[in-house]
Amino acid sequence: MRAGVSSDTMSDYNPAENFFVLMGLPQQYSVDLAALTARYRELQSAMHPDRHVTASERERLLAVQKSSQINEAYEVLRSPTRRAAYLLTLAGVDSDMSSTTFRDPEFLMQQISLREELSELSQAADPEAALDQFYQDVDAALAQHRDQFARCYDGADYNAAREAYAKLQFLDKLRYEAEQQENELLDY
Repeated sequence: MRAGVSSDTMSDYNPAENFFVLMGLPQQYSVDLAALTARYRELQSAMHPDRHVTASERERLLAVQKSSQINEAYEVLRSPTRRAAYLLTLAGVDSDMSSTTFRDPEFLMQQISLREELSELSQAADPEAALDQFYQDVDAALAQHRDQFARCYDGADYNAAREAYAKLQFLDKLRYEAEQQENELLDY
């Protein structure tokens, strides 16, 4: 039986459910994005506030709240990094990485190299090719650390999973910075 909202009633919906239960997915790092999207559309169709305009004020408010929770669940679960943070939270692990210091020398060297590559993009003879290479390098590192997170989380090694999550955050930020520079770099 799928957990969540039926199109006939809102009373079978439990707002205390976690996002995986809400979306009818197993609670694991690996997510079937097609199934997630299909479930999101199904739930949004049933809970969209426009479908409840003739309902009581309380039911309309509930529909807005549920629709908001469905949106949040979808956004969290479709993002590999946000999904990792959410899984850590569900496991009772603090995912706040604001004061994290990396002790992994290989990762530190990788970050120095990627930071240099990012800073040199504007001086590249072919900025588009350099940017493509940078994205390939960052995406390869992201894939490596996503795999590491999944292995650690699945093995209940939450400290190692937390460290892998911190690396994912750092790499996501680096990729975001490149995306911010992309228009400037490719503006002819």
